[in-house]
Order: sequence, then structure tokens, then C-alpha cells
Amino acid sequence: MNITAVILTIKDGVDLAQLGEVLKHEQETVKVWKEQGIIHDIYLRQGRKGAVIMFPEMDEAAVQALIETLPLYPYFKPAEFLGLIKN
Repeated sequence: MNITAVILTIKDGVDLAQLGEVLKHEQETVKVWKEQGIIHDIYLRQGRKGAVIMFPEMDEAAVQALIETLPLYPYFKPAEFLGLIKN
């Protein structure tokens, strides 16, 4: 299985506590993606300043297009992409 891992980091100075409604929409979006099999898994980064999302069998361009639809996207630093192969 090929997986594209996306490392997301919240920009410096962004206070998630002030983004309650945006964060709620983010969680709803990720839940739908997980239910639909769009994402394999998601891990919150320590300190809750970002996440790592695993997208199965999608190329980087398709993943980038999805990431740009996330409600928190404007608050992220540029995403890092890792192409992985599961043994």
C-alpha cells in the first residue's frame, strides 16, 4: 500500500483556543474523510500544534488539493509530504 503522509504544523502565534468554530469544522471534515476511506489515519502532534494525516493510494497533487479544503488550512505552515510504502 502506498501512503502519502502529510505533516501539518500550525503557524506561530495562532491560538487554537480562539478558533473554536473553525476547529469544530476541521474535526467534522476529518471524520467524514475517515468514514469515506479518504484517510488511513490521523495523529495529533505533541502540544496539539499540528497533525500527521495518512492518505492511502493518492498522489501528492490530489492530497494537496484535499488539504487546501481543510478549514484550518489558512492557519498551517506549508505542508510537508512524505511518500511511504507499507510492507
